[in-house]
Amino acid sequence: MTCATRLICAMLMLGAIVSPSFAQSYPNRNITLVVPFAPGGPADVLARLIGTRMGEELGQTVIVENKPGANTIIGAQQVAKAKPDGYTLLMAIDGTMVMNPFLYQKLAYDPFKDFQPVSLVAFIPSVLEANINAPVHSVKDVIERDKANPGMFNVGVSTPTSQVIVGLFNMLAGTKLTMVPYKGGTTLITSLLAGDIPLGFESANVALPQWRAGKIKILGTTYARKIPNAPEIPQIADTLPGFDLGIWQSIVAPAGTPRPIVEKLHATLAKIMSTEEVRNRLLAAGIEPTVSKSPEDFAAFIKSQAEVRQKVIKAVGMKVE
Repeated sequence: MTCATRLICAMLMLGAIVSPSFAQSYPNRNITLVVPFAPGGPADVLARLIGTRMGEELGQTVIVENKPGANTIIGAQQVAKAKPDGYTLLMAIDGTMVMNPFLYQKLAYDPFKDFQPVSLVAFIPSVLEANINAPVHSVKDVIERDKANPGMFNVGVSTPTSQVIVGLFNMLAGTKLTMVPYKGGTTLITSLLAGDIPLGFESANVALPQWRAGKIKILGTTYARKIPNAPEIPQIADTLPGFDLGIWQSIVAPAGTPRPIVEKLHATLAKIMSTEEVRNRLLAAGIEPTVSKSPEDFAAFIKSQAEVRQKVIKAVGMKVE
């Protein structure tokens, strides 16, 4: 056996001995959970709920740090450069992981190389909403009317994800819905209520309260499954088979974070997201709690989502300078 071989074997044996100690001693100080959004939004609410429960489970305080800006790039870049020791985590959305790399020619981080996936934590269904007086009552109505008069419908969007959703809708339906960008969901819903636009794609947590109050119509959800607290809303996939797209939230760590720590974080999240209290609070807010089977399962999900988003972004020609 050569010296090099003996050295490698010794390092592997040392790793086998040392690795469990990571999980046993972790965490022994505060953990920072970076949220790439301003306080008050769905990601922030989710992060604070999860952070509190993580702190209780792990015996250390989880500090939620808001780092908004540049379509989540500022917060993502901070975590990508952080020490991979499990003490700096990122609340990453779909845009962070599977859209930004295709929207920006130059990106300050590589979502496929700079992060270690831990787990999905929530789906936030988007919905196709309509002004209460709009002459449509279903997804089929929208398609038929737009094909009869191409481009007749303006549709409000407030996130890059919503723009991709419109692109996918037009691709699968053969429609020409015209996107009207808004700076936020609140502004969009106000415009929709006023009749300034007939349609909008917005997250369910923003749209459901207005729908329940009878102020807007919801024609379908963008996920190919029912919204748990509003099962009567049809899926767009009922009319356009294969339509399955929306916002998701996750926890990722810097690449190189020791496997035992990643596994401990995943197990902690799995326990938190299965509790009745957390599930009920999130469902009431229009957020669907979930957890990946394993970090590898989440990594596979990221890959599959990236393939879909890249295809649509390329077809639509979306770019951000």
